[in-house]
Amino acid sequence: MRDENPLLDKDGQPYSRVNFKHNKQKALCSLKGVLTGVICDQKLKPSELLYLESWLNDNEFLQDDADTADLLDAIGDVLNDGMITDEEHEDIFCLLEDVIAYKTLDDSKCKDHMNVLIGILKGITADADINDAEVLFFKKWLSENPDIANIWPVPKLTEKLDQILLDGVITSEERKDLYQLVTMLIGNDFSETGDAADSPTQSFDNIMNITHKDKCFCFTGKFKQLKRVQLEDKAKSLGAVIAKKIPTLSTDYVVVGSLSSRDWLYSSHGLKIQHAKKMQESGHHISIISEDQWLASL
Repeated sequence: MRDENPLLDKDGQPYSRVNFKHNKQKALCSLKGVLTGVICDQKLKPSELLYLESWLNDNEFLQDDADTADLLDAIGDVLNDGMITDEEHEDIFCLLEDVIAYKTLDDSKCKDHMNVLIGILKGITADADINDAEVLFFKKWLSENPDIANIWPVPKLTEKLDQILLDGVITSEERKDLYQLVTMLIGNDFSETGDAADSPTQSFDNIMNITHKDKCFCFTGKFKQLKRVQLEDKAKSLGAVIAKKIPTLSTDYVVVGSLSSRDWLYSSHGLKIQHAKKMQESGHHISIISEDQWLASL
């Protein structure tokens, strides 16, 4: 029997059963990461709880999760007066620790660890700052999860942390640089937007002139305007060459569909973006652009 009221994504598209299951697991991993990032310095601020409340309410895949309901109730009670008493701090801190402890993951799945990582990045920047304790925790956590060491953006984060810790002194400028890198990677700065939702726009390159003649394009993701084959035909009619699988050394542009999930990292098109990012970091001239950017160039 078909679901009369299927859960829809942000673009009004229904999730398949398989995608729903995967996204639910991803959301639970992200939850564990966000909570871990928020409490890793052993402190809780009203701004962090405000972010957490917004993030929990925004995540449709956690709405039937009992822990989420408990967290929202507890956070709502604390935020009523905008202050956190010592007793409230202890109670909600213990609740967050319990949720982290009981959200078990399959250690054989590096995708789970990557989604926890993305959650941690959100959690440690929830108060618009990264302090010394969070820097040290972050470095330790990455060291304890070597299975994701070569998956983008971990190498970039590890390189930045190694630079910061090289002389044994963490400066305010270094913390600021790390904060900017993290918010760029997660695609959102809650302190500026007031919105806990992720945005993929910062994964795209700012390209002024997109040319097609003798250029190689790789289309990936779900597109809102036309089917992928129609878009590829349009590009070919303008003199472009099409890369059917992953980007290669000859690929000039990766075009990402507008209906692709905000959490693109672990869909099939997300792996293509990862590959393109690694190529960029190795010095290859390849651009990652959105469907809207490409259409505007026609």
